Amino acid sequence: MREGPTPELNLLFEEARQYEERKDHYNAVKLYKRIVRDAHSWAAPFACLGRIYKYRQEWKPALYYSKKAVSLDATDQASWWNVGIAATALKKNRLARSVWAKFGFDDGRQWPHVSIQRAYDKQFELMWVERNGPAQGIIRNIPHPDSRRRYGDTVLFDNTIRGFHTSDYYRLPIYDDLGVLRHSIFRTFSCLLQSAGQKDIRALQRLCVQEGLGFEVWANATRAFSSPQLGPFPEYYAFNPGPGQELLTAIAAPDEKQALAVLESWKVISLKEYTGFQYHPVS
Repeated sequence: MREGPTPELNLLFEEARQYEERKDHYNAVKLYKRIVRDAHSWAAPFACLGRIYKYRQEWKPALYYSKKAVSLDATDQASWWNVGIAATALKKNRLARSVWAKFGFDDGRQWPHVSIQRAYDKQFELMWVERNGPAQGIIRNIPHPDSRRRYGDTVLFDNTIRGFHTSDYYRLPIYDDLGVLRHSIFRTFSCLLQSAGQKDIRALQRLCVQEGLGFEVWANATRAFSSPQLGPFPEYYAFNPGPGQELLTAIAAPDEKQALAVLESWKVISLKEYTGFQYHPVS
């Protein structure tokens, strides 16, 4: 029979939880590690360490502590999920498949699209993701270069819904970005379309699709607006401005020649102009 934690360790655990809630992960980790040294059979602090290391994207300790948590408490669904995420990040595919099977997922499943949110430079961006697994998917919009994400990146994401991303055509759950699993070959370019109407925009989009390139109107892509009247789950509405004199547009292509080729074809079709073409390196 396993002994429970002492009153002193319970107090330390509550103190560690408070540090974690304040996002003081340094002191939270110190206390959790102190606790697990004395309470080898207590699953909760191991689970907390696994969770913190997951958010820090330190996958080896995330996997170690999450596996330890489920070995002590096999009913801990959150830690099982974190084992699956860490195994996916570390490309331990056999372990990942075994964990996802426990949740009823198989390789032939059809996954709905989702949104992920990535915080950077004191702001955040919502990205549209073509999900292809329980915790991963491919970015199908063109993120702002400062996000360090690109069209076609395969990304890892968490399983807690943070809100919903809504437009006239979709309502997608939003999850936290947990890093890039595979970098895309696509580069990010932008330009200003001059006096482009909806018909012109759709024509450029069709050309990009035909060439296997990414397309997005950045005027409505990288900013979203929240309605605070919707309870604990915020809902973000995509802003869709009407055509104007200049419309900031992004194209994702493997190289500059392909991006310019579709723009030149668009000029012939639309009889409109584009200006300010530039490449945006993503570090």
